Amino acid sequence: MKTILIVGGGAAGIAAAISAADAAPGARILLLERLDRVGKKLLATGNGRCNLTNQQACASHYHSSTPREAAAVLRGMEPAAALSFFEDLGLRWTQEDEGRIYPYCMQASMVLDVLLAALAERHIEIVCPAPVRSIRAANGRFDVDAGQHISADAVILCAGGRAAPKLGSDGSGYALAKSLGHSCTPLYPALTALCCDMRTSGGLKGIRASAEVSIFSGETCLGTRRGEVLFTEYGLSGIAVMDLSLLLPQAKKRPSFAELDLFSDEEEAALLRELRTRRSRFAAAPLERFLLGTVHKRLGFTLMKQAGFGALSRRCETLTDPELAALVRLLKHWRFSITGVQGYGQAQVTFGGIPLSEIDENTMESKLCKGLYLAGEILDITGDCGGYNLHWAWCSGIRAGRAAAKEVGA
Repeated sequence: MKTILIVGGGAAGIAAAISAADAAPGARILLLERLDRVGKKLLATGNGRCNLTNQQACASHYHSSTPREAAAVLRGMEPAAALSFFEDLGLRWTQEDEGRIYPYCMQASMVLDVLLAALAERHIEIVCPAPVRSIRAANGRFDVDAGQHISADAVILCAGGRAAPKLGSDGSGYALAKSLGHSCTPLYPALTALCCDMRTSGGLKGIRASAEVSIFSGETCLGTRRGEVLFTEYGLSGIAVMDLSLLLPQAKKRPSFAELDLFSDEEEAALLRELRTRRSRFAAAPLERFLLGTVHKRLGFTLMKQAGFGALSRRCETLTDPELAALVRLLKHWRFSITGVQGYGQAQVTFGGIPLSEIDENTMESKLCKGLYLAGEILDITGDCGGYNLHWAWCSGIRAGRAAAKEVGA
């Protein structure tokens, strides 16, 4: 009996196991997970709702050091492929804003239950905890040390990255891939919050604001996103900010900062006219009244302080045009010096990994080690927030599982 061994019981590994079993019903499918159960990280996705995929999934939502190879490997991985996989398993889904796809019951636990049922129905062997210590390739087979010695005809490496180590990803898969001849690009925590210099912006913890966020390296804008920003004691968070964290490796150690435009739909000249009108309308009122109704109260107080307005007991009518112009510049170009990002413990995914140039785009098979397949976060491709990374995990796992099954010919 032919044996296909999958290393890693996350989204990619589970999808690979199910797909391999369907394509090679006569093979032994063995799934190894280093934690005490599979799918642990899956339960935390989408705030516990599991953002399965996104109807807008395409190359423009992914980042890699080899964009041409990324576009090539994503061909044939349309959202319909992931949805068909789940429909065949009996999972009903629904679509929300911005193309996000969730299970109809909005429970990540239900997604895992469906996957576990599929594994059991296909008699897939699950071994955990089973941290893999080494993989050796010889004579067309693999010898795997996972506390016990296992011989396999094909190995699918789905060991994840470094992000969220408590949920299963400890980065050990990179060493396994390297031992089989692969290289690895530099790694960074991604889809995570920015650490910023907040010394002049104290007291904003927990405040949310809609803004257009831009990341700069020097005076070069690396990218812009629009969405909700969450102010924290250490910096900035929110989906728009987390998406932009993917661009920081491009900064190449040049001074970088985040810029917030709190009124992205309004030109500076129009905003200045509006502030002049407010100055007249609330002439006798203290500055505490000036921005009420426009931004969060504490946010407004901080902005006026940074604009040099002085005591909030001042009357609005005392504001000068230069002071109003200074406030407009802050409202449109509020800059925060970036000191770093939250680490792997808070990151959703890992940026970087095994180069896509080292795998076959059609099968996910290694070009350096025949019979070895790679899928999921271990590879150098990272998606934006919104279901794109789970989409990649499912589809790359499905492709690897089917190709491995075809190769062993069981």
